[in-house]
Amino acid sequence: MSNESGQVNITDEFRLALLVLLGVNGIGHRRAIELARLFGSPQNALLAPAGEIAAALNVPLAVGRAVAQAGRNKEATQKVFERVQKASARLVSYWDVEYPSRLKNIADPPALLFVKGAPSPLYDYAVAIVGTRAPSDHCTRLAQRLAADLAMQGIAVVSGMAVGIDGMAHEGALNAGGRTVAVLGTGIDVIYPSIHRKLYERIVQQGMVISELPPGESAEPHNFPQRNRIISGMSIGVVIVEAGLKSGALITARCAVEQGRELFAVPGAAGTHRAAGVNRLIKDGAAIMIESAAEIVERLKSQLAPVLNVAAALTLPKLSINETKVYNLLEKGPMLIDDIIRNSGLGAVEVNRMLTAMQLRGLVKRIAGARVERL
Repeated sequence: MSNESGQVNITDEFRLALLVLLGVNGIGHRRAIELARLFGSPQNALLAPAGEIAAALNVPLAVGRAVAQAGRNKEATQKVFERVQKASARLVSYWDVEYPSRLKNIADPPALLFVKGAPSPLYDYAVAIVGTRAPSDHCTRLAQRLAADLAMQGIAVVSGMAVGIDGMAHEGALNAGGRTVAVLGTGIDVIYPSIHRKLYERIVQQGMVISELPPGESAEPHNFPQRNRIISGMSIGVVIVEAGLKSGALITARCAVEQGRELFAVPGAAGTHRAAGVNRLIKDGAAIMIESAAEIVERLKSQLAPVLNVAAALTLPKLSINETKVYNLLEKGPMLIDDIIRNSGLGAVEVNRMLTAMQLRGLVKRIAGARVERL
């Protein structure tokens, strides 16, 4: 698998051989990676005797025979590869440079990813935002704002493209001109839910869509808990915004803890069903309570430093000193204009003039009750 310099030689043949292995019953991602390592490459593993394969993996001989048979019959794999090409996607193996570096370090990383969108090393500096599919209006806006604020600092936002908090997180990052990654629980060419077709297309253009499932795989319930380990595995930290006691977001939270990721939670209204799970995380001490992106960044700043420094250099000149003061006051949510005037120490005329200018630039918006919030 390595050349004389110790580098892994990754070719289309290598990736296709991995795809063949993954199509064998009894050979999941972990065993496919193990076989490639033990035999030097996935191609060599497919050519190995059934007994050697079974012995190497400590599995029944029938599994070894299935691998050997798959190596002789690659028609099904070729059809999968054709669907990948038709979807304008690509195969990224565990050994590819493009493979997310943090994902390699989880207990059960995917051997192969199906990917759409432009690669970038900046995806290694990511925070996941997930939550309920039926969020409150407040948390809908909050998820968007958290994602936008993170994105404007150069941090990629990872989520699962579900309706609710996931979709809002993607949109917040996109609207701020940032990067976002959607991890699907379907094949790369299956858009679920279908109402997110336009969102999917935006993410492909401005971010990345990935799946460990082969093209054509439908939205089966068992696929989503598995994909959640990838959402947390790609990220430095995970933020839960509203989640009931049975929410799938709590699976992502558990994965984050198991993977050693920082876990954050936004507190919800006491006694409400949709906030019971997230409030339990905070109460049990499993998650750090946060209400703004600034708190997330402060906790993770040492790991995010490379992108934060670049983002600061790019964004700082866009706001004057007084505009920055007003913008920072809105960090934790909507404020009355009178409160902005009082807390900023600026005059009413100047504050209103700045708010109008910032609104025209797409930085803030006025909402009901003489209040203003960040976009």
